[in-house]
Amino acid sequence: MIEIEKIIDQNDKKIVEDHIKNINYKIEKNKNTEGIPFFDLGLISYNHAYEIQTYIFEQVRIENIRGSILLLEHKPVITIGNNGRLDNLLVTQESLLEQGIELIHSNRGGDLTFHGPGQLVCYPVINLAYYGKDLTLFVWNLEQVIIDILEKFGIKSKRIDKLRGIFVNTSKIASVGIHIKKWIALHGFSLNVNVNLNYFKNIIACGLKEYSQTSMQKILNKEIPINDVKEQALQNFSKIFKFGLI
Repeated sequence: MIEIEKIIDQNDKKIVEDHIKNINYKIEKNKNTEGIPFFDLGLISYNHAYEIQTYIFEQVRIENIRGSILLLEHKPVITIGNNGRLDNLLVTQESLLEQGIELIHSNRGGDLTFHGPGQLVCYPVINLAYYGKDLTLFVWNLEQVIIDILEKFGIKSKRIDKLRGIFVNTSKIASVGIHIKKWIALHGFSLNVNVNLNYFKNIIACGLKEYSQTSMQKILNKEIPINDVKEQALQNFSKIFKFGLI
């Protein structure tokens, strides 16, 4: 077993506190409405984003509210999901440290994947009791959010039978991995926008040797403003899940 190295950024702790204050204010203000608040966490470490997710999870559970949506980018990290195989990690822990990449076990579904700057990560902490407790439909709708984002930018994408995530031709552009507890969803999806694809050379992403990673930037041959992608993601959530965003 590889020893997990955690790269601690003390500045994130103050950032987490500030985010939680904002989350408390917005949830309290809107808990009697049918809207779902969203929060842009910017660039944040994986562990601190997970701390915020679990805080929101508790608010959703205790208050029985619909949930919240987090949009963010992670500092470089490789996460190992519940079905992860360490032989899909192609380099040593020392090599990861030299590259400034964390290695973290996650309770989401799936295998190994990479998150980093230029990749949009979306964590919808959603109470599925309000949506029929239908996990299959929830994942399908998450994938549809991604497909519709890409279509808006002129990229035709697809699902592949028996695989999770979204593909463009024979390359993967987005991953989906979730965890359900008490019918509340944690984790979500990542979409490669302008991420440095060289990071993926450290792993067999999602355990799929036959599918390389691609990005919106690579396909369109230009950098994509990630805030435009975030805005489109929120519009798609509102349309597909049929709730207002606040």
